[in-house]
Amino acid sequence: MYLRVVVYCLFSLFSFVSVAESLYVFVPTEMRANKLEQKIDAYCDNVDVTVFGRAKDFHKKLKSQPPSAILSLRPVIEQNQIFDKAMMGLKNGSQEETYLLVSIGEPIQQSELPNTKLGVVDLLGRKPMRQFVEGALNSPVKLKRVTKLEDLLPLITFGAVDAILVSESQFVDLQSRSNLQLVASDIQVKIGLASAALTSSFSKSQLRDCLLAFDKNLNSTLGVDKWQTL
Repeated sequence: MYLRVVVYCLFSLFSFVSVAESLYVFVPTEMRANKLEQKIDAYCDNVDVTVFGRAKDFHKKLKSQPPSAILSLRPVIEQNQIFDKAMMGLKNGSQEETYLLVSIGEPIQQSELPNTKLGVVDLLGRKPMRQFVEGALNSPVKLKRVTKLEDLLPLITFGAVDAILVSESQFVDLQSRSNLQLVASDIQVKIGLASAALTSSFSKSQLRDCLLAFDKNLNSTLGVDKWQTL
């Protein structure tokens, strides 16, 4: 009898582990991936949360071991159509944020783009990222991809690129941290904020409860004010 109880408990434990849902998170921030993972994990009961700091690592793991759900910026979500959109991040009532071309001294003109070396945080990988940026800017570009937001300022400071592509909020932050004469060109580009998508195995209510529980600071780190269920 005792042996049967032990076997049953072990079977139940392994069964629970085998069906545990997984959430992959890739949202470029200045917070270290392991710290962000701890913060998100605290709100997502019975979900195995993995936060990635680099696009390359995220996409590689996504292919080799697909998760139950992903949380990332909308261009990443839209690239991975095996997942169904479930939650959308909002900021100031909008699901998108304006992006700017930031340079030193003089703004970049549209006609100059083909000859401009442009720094970006990689979201999609080498070829997909170039295609995405060229489509957004309606121009061929020479891209310099970096893995982290904090790598952009050194790029432009030391002349490795002519301009960097950042959101409005990131531009404000860069201005506060640099003595450079940074100027922005409004290129009429908007990019979707962080969103979440899932497979059929992941309960939408479970994902909703997880994201809606995020506190103000965590939402701000992810670049949103709140979440909306789709």
